[in-house]
Amino acid sequence: MTTAVITAESVRRKVSRRLLPPLFVMFVLSFLDRTNVALVKTHLATDVGVSAAAYGFGAGIFFLGYAMLGVPSNLVLHRIGARRWLSVMMLAWGVLSCAMALVSSPTSFYILRFLLGSAEAGFFPGVILYLTYWFPGADRGKATGVFQSAVAIASLIGNPAGGYLIGLHGLGGLAGWQWMFLLEGLPTVLLAVAIPWLLTDRPEQATWLTHEEQRLLSDRIAADRPGTDARPPRAIREILSDSRVLRLMFVYFAIQIGVYGVTFWLPALVGRIDGLSDLGIGFVSAVPWVFALLGVLLLPWISDRTGDRRGPLRLALVLTVVGLIGAVVLPPVAAIGALGVAAFGFLGAQPVFWQVPPTILTGAQMAGTIALISGFGNLGGFLGPYVMGLVETATGSGAAGLYAIGAVVAAGAVVVTGFRWVGRDAGRPASPAGGPTADVVDQSPLGRSG
Repeated sequence: MTTAVITAESVRRKVSRRLLPPLFVMFVLSFLDRTNVALVKTHLATDVGVSAAAYGFGAGIFFLGYAMLGVPSNLVLHRIGARRWLSVMMLAWGVLSCAMALVSSPTSFYILRFLLGSAEAGFFPGVILYLTYWFPGADRGKATGVFQSAVAIASLIGNPAGGYLIGLHGLGGLAGWQWMFLLEGLPTVLLAVAIPWLLTDRPEQATWLTHEEQRLLSDRIAADRPGTDARPPRAIREILSDSRVLRLMFVYFAIQIGVYGVTFWLPALVGRIDGLSDLGIGFVSAVPWVFALLGVLLLPWISDRTGDRRGPLRLALVLTVVGLIGAVVLPPVAAIGALGVAAFGFLGAQPVFWQVPPTILTGAQMAGTIALISGFGNLGGFLGPYVMGLVETATGSGAAGLYAIGAVVAAGAVVVTGFRWVGRDAGRPASPAGGPTADVVDQSPLGRSG
């Protein structure tokens, strides 16, 4: 009888097949539930009096709740485990997503969006933390890229599906936008019930791994942890005194202001093309996300293969700026292609970006700081739509708003250029034997500027 050879690659594939599919579907539903409001901007204005400025504020207020509760939520997940806490969060935001069908005024729109953001607050940083439990640094970029490709898939299927559901207008006495919220929130509620059986908290608890596989995986992950001289922060003041953490917070803010500034206003930009129905706008709005899917898979693959985090991240931000400017200066059809370039950049940037924090953090400190970076960065998700809404209300066009967002992203690219402590050797691919990898070049104590 032949015994299968256990290698780092065979364990990676086994873990990926088991955990990434449910995480991927969860993120698809999460992104749909937070962004499907973009498809009903004009309907909310007509039916419940939500102006462009009110829409921008309501779309963005989601991220205030998200920023406020991200850190405590991630600390709870680190303490009680991902299975139970992710299930609770999904149930809460699924119910609230369905409740968006009850919006009857700008005030109720604001309240429900804020509560939805609060319910989703710990999901994304929680999964980023969860992936550090299961994937060593040399594999984590690809795994994070697969997880975050859900954003592109959600947009590819969500825009046409949302356009179709809006077409159910009048069925059962409900408006089409109400059907969209109800039918896109329900799958989240159903999946929430299954999560405790689909996920496993830690490798040592995985009955679907052999003892040898558990030991190999645990050893590789342990080898990635910062050295004993890289003392983790113990208090918020210590985190905020470290220039690297501050720079990470700003760069993620720049990425997110690009993501959501475009996401919430893409259908309106597509609407400049004459003769499109709601379904047509949905299909055309999906085009940039094909480019985004390429970016989120290609850039982290390059980053993991070369061990270079800084170069691909900087390239992604530069492409985002070029795409945003092109969306302003080009005619409508060409502008959609320019937004594809921007989407390739801002989505491809994210899985590369998230390989950096685990190189200087560990344990509960990593849980809290990842959520802090995510929460602060997602304030860009508030400011992006809000700025776009104010600019459109004041000028009748979103062009100046895209310029402002592009300037912030450009500043993020400049900051990344100064990431001297994240060089080409960071996150080197594992050796053929699956031995430990060096995930940082500079493991100086946190608090020292790099």
